[in-house]
Amino acid sequence: MSRKILLLNTPEEQERTKDLYREIFQEDTEAFLDFYYKKRPKRILAMEEDGVVIAMLHLNPFQLSFFGKEITASYIYAVATRKDKRKQGIMGELLSYSFQLLKEEGEAFCFLLPVMEKIYTPYGFQTVAKFITDEPETFRESEEKAGKDTKLLLSEEGDVLKEESCRTTSSMRFLRKNS
Repeated sequence: MSRKILLLNTPEEQERTKDLYREIFQEDTEAFLDFYYKKRPKRILAMEEDGVVIAMLHLNPFQLSFFGKEITASYIYAVATRKDKRKQGIMGELLSYSFQLLKEEGEAFCFLLPVMEKIYTPYGFQTVAKFITDEPETFRESEEKAGKDTKLLLSEEGDVLKEESCRTTSSMRFLRKNS
């Protein structure tokens, strides 16, 4: 068994991960998958075993307003491992590799919207904000409607506005550059 980490930058290379995406994220439509793979700028880290992609995570660049300064930070998305390959430390390897890559590129932090927070706390992620919407819309739907010019704003005080009127919330995480 031979495993290696691949950095997939081109659409042709990234196509190799679509079957794993479909297997793990079955709730996503083919229309969304086509939109995401064709239109959304990203890089994909994949773990390959004997020529087969068994795990992946996507690094999607976002422009953020952070304490009044525009910065680029990567949104870690589509974190997935084949079911028969879980509990082997594969995702930990991909996350560690991504942290080192992003740090070398000068990113101050990366973030994700976890399905379960406890999965990512061992890797240094901390809750810094909550996404709050008045509509029961998934993040994928809102990203597709907003397009690639979406900007996320983190308040300096960390205040959550209108919490009482919200129907959905999602946690957001970041990794400090010096971690």
